[in-house]
Amino acid sequence: MGRSRPPARRTTLFSPFLRTPFKRALEDGVIPADLTTIAGTWGAIHDTGELNLHEPRSIFPGIDGTDPDDLHNAARSEGGARRCTPSRRLRRYTPGCESARLRNFGMTLGIRDTRKIEAVYDMTEEDVRGQGRFEDSIGIFPEFIDGYGILILPTTGRYFQLPYRNLLPKGVRNLLVAGARAVAIGSRHAATATWRAVRCSGKAAGIAAALSVRAGCDLDAIRIEDVQRELDRQGVRYR
Repeated sequence: MGRSRPPARRTTLFSPFLRTPFKRALEDGVIPADLTTIAGTWGAIHDTGELNLHEPRSIFPGIDGTDPDDLHNAARSEGGARRCTPSRRLRRYTPGCESARLRNFGMTLGIRDTRKIEAVYDMTEEDVRGQGRFEDSIGIFPEFIDGYGILILPTTGRYFQLPYRNLLPKGVRNLLVAGARAVAIGSRHAATATWRAVRCSGKAAGIAAALSVRAGCDLDAIRIEDVQRELDRQGVRYR
């Protein structure tokens, strides 16, 4: 499948990523020294001055995201850090947050990269960062990675294409894996930090399923041109 890499367009945009406050809080011992993988962003500022702080942390080694007991124990052990570190760090190191206080926090622990299929084609970090182009494209998404210690914000206009093969799991007939925040679809390492935000796979999957029934053929045997023609009719951009 061919690829093209148009030159990147650069722009200036204020980033809400709180890398510096975390680093200084670690160096000064304000937050526990073992929280080296913690990071965060702020957003959704309310008229009252309240804001939402998104503060992910790489999960502890040995935690099984499919095991309820592991999730419960991890949430309890993580509780202290989640309650005290945001307000301490913000008050001391983030201008304008000198009076910040914690009002509420997430009640459940969410783990990324828990379940994932091996697809006919697994997307890679190079596909995301190199503007991957595919003949069987069914959608597009901005160049964006947020995870595994990588932050690339979608500010340049660069984008990659999502191939239909990415929704087809190996070894299983007539199954498509798609949907909002579809982290289960085929992807390798850093590309997974993009797929959790992708929301362009469900429409194509529905079209493909309908065409498969109409033509009486398996999902891996449908004509991708027919899927793309229907995407065109519905005004979906996939190029």
